[in-house]
Amino acid sequence: MIQKHTVLKFIVGCFLLTNIIPLFAQTPEWSESKRKKGIQVLTRPVPGSNIEEFLGKTEVDASISQVIALLVDPQACKNLYHQCKELTVLSGNEKKSSVYLRNGAPWPVNDRDVIMDRSFEQNQKTLTTTMKMKRLDSSAKGSPSGVTRMPEFEGYWKLIPLANGKTKIEYQAHFEPGGSVPQSVINLVLTDTPYETLLNLKSLVEQGKHKDAKYDWIKEPVTTNADK
Repeated sequence: MIQKHTVLKFIVGCFLLTNIIPLFAQTPEWSESKRKKGIQVLTRPVPGSNIEEFLGKTEVDASISQVIALLVDPQACKNLYHQCKELTVLSGNEKKSSVYLRNGAPWPVNDRDVIMDRSFEQNQKTLTTTMKMKRLDSSAKGSPSGVTRMPEFEGYWKLIPLANGKTKIEYQAHFEPGGSVPQSVINLVLTDTPYETLLNLKSLVEQGKHKDAKYDWIKEPVTTNADK
């Protein structure tokens, strides 16, 4: 009886292993592409795609609201987002909107554009705030001549309040550019886009841009003198 029980446990254990291991194997590991000036950039393969996903990380001495105000400011587009040529809110409100984005590209590659859904949510316990972005199949704004519309785009900005009063930022995205783009250009985009964007963000924060921004739907962490 004991032997049968042991055999049964062994069979169950093997079954669990063969089903659990593939779950871990399905998620490729991140590899570091760049680390400089307090910014880390990582990339990883995406199953079914030739384009890797990127993840940029940094910390800034700014409130959650200040960072949000920078992210959504159409006028800050060219000074914040790497290669950004236009950022236009097509419809919606502060928390959820339809947005048009156009990014430049080195000659002779066409500029790329996309219409995306942009929405915010905040965890009421941790106060971590996420700005989600996902391509919309929309014709609300057509692509200008010589601009290629991206068939896929999805990403997020995650703003994580830290105990020292700073905010940790994660900027993650994956896209399919559409059309013909040399691999050398794609490799540059995967590294330069998160790095240069976060570098610009840190600079704008240091300049005090939107420092006094407030949103009634955003709860800021309580800071003390010890946090400063």
